[in-house]
Amino acid sequence: MSERAPRAKLRTRFKPARLKLSSDHSKRPIERMSLHDQLVAKVREMIVNSELQAGAPLPERMLCETFGVSRTPLREAFKILANEGLIELRSHRTPVVTPINRDEIANIFDIMVALDGVAGSQAATLATDDDIARLNAMHERLIQLHRDAARTAYFRLNQDIHVEITRLARNPVLLNIWTTLHANIFRARAVANYDARRWTESVEEHETFMALLRARDAAGFAAALSMHTRKTGEAVLLTLERAPARNG
Repeated sequence: MSERAPRAKLRTRFKPARLKLSSDHSKRPIERMSLHDQLVAKVREMIVNSELQAGAPLPERMLCETFGVSRTPLREAFKILANEGLIELRSHRTPVVTPINRDEIANIFDIMVALDGVAGSQAATLATDDDIARLNAMHERLIQLHRDAARTAYFRLNQDIHVEITRLARNPVLLNIWTTLHANIFRARAVANYDARRWTESVEEHETFMALLRARDAAGFAAALSMHTRKTGEAVLLTLERAPARNG
């Protein structure tokens, strides 16, 4: 019985009219090691960096051909990104990059300001010395990423810090509500940090509320954390006002 000749692998690049990808991404298939994590990180970075615009389609076949992967890990990656609010999964239709609704973002930030006040007060009261040391180590890495102008890594660690603060409040209901709402403003927060002045201001605000946490000033920490979230929200909304057509 004769062996079948190996089937040539189709290498189709995206057409710019359908989905914008830089040539750098289309020429380098993702490595097989840690495939799922790499897919999530790659597509997330492209969305956060606005390489994939709001409303852009994400056709599975072309993504698989571009990255040299099967549909199974890609679909798993899509689920993670959908939970983060970055993409919208649609039944029997092509997924799309989630549009940003300015009014919805404004309403969510109003709630997040209040939630961060509660989380901050509880976290500063209940956190152990080890908890604060771990959070402070994350903060020091954040400062270094800012110095290195490593925006994508900075943004991910920044989100991890905010999640950790909320987790330290030891309130599962609060954490669940906070996480759900945060998924809807994840990308919008990243957009605001592309303003160099706001990025620097944000780092300074982190410095301020971390000093208050180390001092165990629960009221001060909660107020500073809430103010940081409020200023971030204002920066996000201002950015969206400047680019209404792009964000939909």
